[in-house]
Amino acid sequence: MYDEVIIGSGPAGTALAYGLKAQGHQVAIVERGKWGGTCPNVGCDPTKIMMATIETYWQAKHMLEAGMEGDLKINWSSLLARKNAYTDTFPSSALNNLKNTNIDTYYGNASFNTEGQLNIEMKGVFQSIESKRFVIATGQSPIIPDIKGKEFLKTSNDFLDFENLPARLTFIGGGPVAIELAQIAAATGSEVSIILHGERKINGFDQNLAEEYLKILEKQGINIYSNIEIRQVEKIDSAYLLSDAEGFKLEADEVISAVGRKPNVEGLNLDLVNVRNSKKGIEVNSHLQTTNKEIFALGDVIDKKGGKLTPVAGFEAGYLTTFLTSESQDAIDYPLYPTVIFGSTKLARVGELNGLDHQVKRIDMSNWYTYRRFADPEAKAKIYYNDNHEIIGATVLSVIADEIINYMTFLINKKMKLPEVRKLLMAYPTPASDLQYFY
Repeated sequence: MYDEVIIGSGPAGTALAYGLKAQGHQVAIVERGKWGGTCPNVGCDPTKIMMATIETYWQAKHMLEAGMEGDLKINWSSLLARKNAYTDTFPSSALNNLKNTNIDTYYGNASFNTEGQLNIEMKGVFQSIESKRFVIATGQSPIIPDIKGKEFLKTSNDFLDFENLPARLTFIGGGPVAIELAQIAAATGSEVSIILHGERKINGFDQNLAEEYLKILEKQGINIYSNIEIRQVEKIDSAYLLSDAEGFKLEADEVISAVGRKPNVEGLNLDLVNVRNSKKGIEVNSHLQTTNKEIFALGDVIDKKGGKLTPVAGFEAGYLTTFLTSESQDAIDYPLYPTVIFGSTKLARVGELNGLDHQVKRIDMSNWYTYRRFADPEAKAKIYYNDNHEIIGATVLSVIADEIINYMTFLINKKMKLPEVRKLLMAYPTPASDLQYFY
């Protein structure tokens, strides 16, 4: 009998498996898809590998008036090959690393039975394994909306495997996944459209800076339609026709569903082991324990208020490792963490105001030396302070918003005030050397 059996080999499950094994536990991990899970195979890692080229492309274009010359062009086949050089070898590497650590691995579809065991099915062959505790770390997968012609819709997973980039590509949905993939496609030569179900906004971000970000996308040639509820996708010759109930029509060569993600719980038979879940995910308490005290869950599959992000999953794995291998009964305590939408220009935010009294400072950094140096004409920020003049939140629009928001996260979590920041000597000229000017 194992101490723990983990269902799912993504960042959360794998990190937990290594942590438990290091503490002497007998651990097994079960996977039904690609070893390593979504992030390194069809999620954030391959997307960011491709995005690096797009970021360089636009940075070079911004420098055309600063001495840069030449006709810039991105080749889709080369972009895809660079991505594949990483993703093609990752599953086997992830599996070998688990085996080399003496973590038992099982491949197949996992489901609980009435005796509390885990059945694993592969090509009609079943085996059952027992464990003192089980951990569900199965993640999420893209949602396909229930509309007429839904069988024609592709997902972000399919986008990453297009052998040829469609001439006309439409995304239904306007979240981070759609926005990032749209930029990759547009920079590589596709005519791209994003269809928003509601108003022109990006959920979770400051409305003003989000609108500026959407305008940047439009400058890149991306069409953005708002208040459109697609009801039907029709096959027309070699293309597709999207339509709503109000007369909207748009043709595309491929259509990507980016309306959200759902927890991967199908087939687990959670009802047989009294584990409650909803469309938002598996219900857990402050110890990541489900409604069955011997079954835990972590990562994107759980129902939680915060972001479903890889670093958060890793944090949960660290917490659960400690909880399961020590006498600690402390509840999980999440620090503040940032959210970033990547692209030629990035949009990032951190901080939860939760009705706290605060002051707001709007900052235009486009004329600061640091941002002029590497041509960041859209650089702006909105900073939130408390009565002690500590930064408690920030939204940043910039080519380097990912870097700036990490600094902001550090300042917020450490509750640093201006006098403390001024005592830090940073290399100049760098974004870090400008931190004092955000106060």
